[in-house]
Amino acid sequence: MKPIVKIKNQQWVRDGFYPILKTTYSHQKFDGSWSDDLLRETVHRGDIVSVIPYDPVTDNVVLIEQFRIGAYLDAERCKSAKTGVILEVVSGYVDPGETLEQAARRELLEESGLVCGDLTSLGSVLTNPGMCDERLHIYLATVDSNNCEGVFGCENEREHIQVKTVKRSDAMKMVQSGEIEKAGAVLALYRLNAELDRLSAL
Repeated sequence: MKPIVKIKNQQWVRDGFYPILKTTYSHQKFDGSWSDDLLRETVHRGDIVSVIPYDPVTDNVVLIEQFRIGAYLDAERCKSAKTGVILEVVSGYVDPGETLEQAARRELLEESGLVCGDLTSLGSVLTNPGMCDERLHIYLATVDSNNCEGVFGCENEREHIQVKTVKRSDAMKMVQSGEIEKAGAVLALYRLNAELDRLSAL
């Protein structure tokens, strides 16, 4: 297959927590012609794991709550009463040398204190390819949700995360009402439901 993009120049313009790459390129259009040169900045994120902890005995899911600056700034922009503390599912970077499964188990323990039983892949998605190269890998982790409470997170990453156990049906209602609005968490819950429906049909 012929390449449909010509990279003219690339330059790292920012290092740090979210490295930014500036790329000058042209791409082939649907009529076969080539676009003018375009200059775009993209955030380098790479592979991320997202884990939805599910207790098959109680039909509970374990969510986490934490402050997110982007959610706060959105609330300010929209003049909303929201505080920036949002409900989501366990997620994090895949460290160098880790497999996706190892990262999923580590993040689950770090952010919720839960030990993973079975781990099932629910696929992966590009989260926002217009601005970053992040690929989100979604996993279903079976857990024991009894006595699941407390505050967790990595101290060296300044994480402050509280767990919240809810019925799966209630979690879906929270998606519909907008109480859960982080895209990765919404997608993980929908894919969890689809996987459980698939298994019940076997």
